[in-house]
Formats: sequence, C-alpha cells, structure tokens
Amino acid sequence: MSATERTGSLEVSLLRVSESDYKVYDSPEALAVERPIVVAGVIDGWQQGPAAESYPGGPLDYRVVLRVRVTHPLKGTHGRSSIVGGLVYIALDQGAVIRDDALPAEQWKPEKNITDFEKALPAGTRILAFPREVPNEATGSIRLAGQPLPKGARLMTIPPQGLVLEDPALLAQRAVGQSALVGGREPLSAGGAAWTEPKNLDDLIARLKQHGISE
Repeated sequence: MSATERTGSLEVSLLRVSESDYKVYDSPEALAVERPIVVAGVIDGWQQGPAAESYPGGPLDYRVVLRVRVTHPLKGTHGRSSIVGGLVYIALDQGAVIRDDALPAEQWKPEKNITDFEKALPAGTRILAFPREVPNEATGSIRLAGQPLPKGARLMTIPPQGLVLEDPALLAQRAVGQSALVGGREPLSAGGAAWTEPKNLDDLIARLKQHGISE
C-alpha cells in the first residue's frame, strides 16, 4: 500500500484478501463508461452475506455484504428495482476461514467477522462504487443464505478498482497535495495518475460529472 493509505484511519486490508488478473482502467471515467451503475454515498453498515461451496469436501466461500446508502446517483439507478430504499448491497470476499480439524471443513468459520469490518470501515465513511447485479446463475452453489435482503433488492459485485473511499484521517490532515482517497480492493495507484488526482470524494464526483457520468 502507498504511504497515504498506511497513515489513514481506514483498514482496507480486509478488502484485499485475494489477487486476480484484471483489466486495468487508467481513469475513473474509463471504468464508469463500462459499468452499468455508478453511485456515491456513505457506508450504511455491514451484514453477513451468503456462503457458497468452494470444492467438494472443502470449506465454504463466505461473503460479507457492504451496504452503501446512495447520496449521489451518477449512473444507472433510475428505475432500477434492485436498489431498494436507496441502498446498494455489495458482496465482498470475507477472507480466510479458521481451520478446525475436529469439524468437517464446511463448518469452518471465517477468521474475520462482521464486527471486524464495522471497525475497519465504519458506517458514515464516504464511498464511491461501480457495481453491477450478481448474475442469477451465480447463486446455484449457495449453501448458507446469510442475512436476507429487502424484497426486490439484489446483491451486487464490483471489479477490483470498483471501490473508492474517503479516509477521514487523511481528510483532516489536509496536507498539501495529498489525497484523502484510498482504493478498496486495489490501491488507487494501480490505475495511474488520473485516479490519484482527485483530493476528496467531491473532487471525484465532479470529475465524473465533467466526463458525462451524471443522471
């Protein structure tokens, strides 16, 4: 992680539990063009998500759900029935499970619980997300449903560059030239200079609007 990410108050390491090859977008607007939904808002809270089969005889693949309360709908929200009550429900990897050889692997529990996520990335944190609905066919291997969603709401997924958070500690420092933004699943620097130019979430929202990402 970059120096600015290490000195902030948000513990984004809980979101960076896996690595994958992916298409890197060199600007927020480039990613926004290809995503069906772009929203900014605040973290409303966290809840237990579903757990799916990983492989026969293996531990379950647990998900945690991030609730985002939308304050700035930028793309794809009008008339979208999967967004209920102004909330977007984003499924994220909950991380490793704790091995317990006294139990079948499918009964092993996640190392990190909902409280850990609430402390690391608390409610009220400003956030911008680039989600899309989880395909219905992806739910076929679900073993544990997790906390239910409101009627009509759909779980959503985000790409590696699909979460940007405003760190309150970095914002309070107001260091010259320093951005208060940090990447969720990947450092912002992974996408190049255009991602690190906005100094706060309002700057990022304004940048997207300037590039035509606005409802």
